[in-house]
Amino acid sequence: MIEIFVSEKCPHCTEVIKNFENDENYYGKGAKLININGPLSNLKKFLSYRDKLEGFEKIKEEGKIGIPSKVVDGKEVLFFEQV
Repeated sequence: MIEIFVSEKCPHCTEVIKNFENDENYYGKGAKLININGPLSNLKKFLSYRDKLEGFEKIKEEGKIGIPSKVVDGKEVLFFEQV
């Protein structure tokens, strides 16, 4: 499962959101776009990954949020300069 975490309030997410809206499979077949500013459950899911996935450690140390990001199978996180 591929989950793309974004916020419509984040200027770095604009292109990611647009790419997904133009082609829902742009980031992988069956990928889900998850806006952390939507339902509270979206933010909770993102924070759960952010708290437990090693890939977020450097982001947290730098004081960054960690969006836009792509989480694959709930185990691996990729940031969009890497995707």
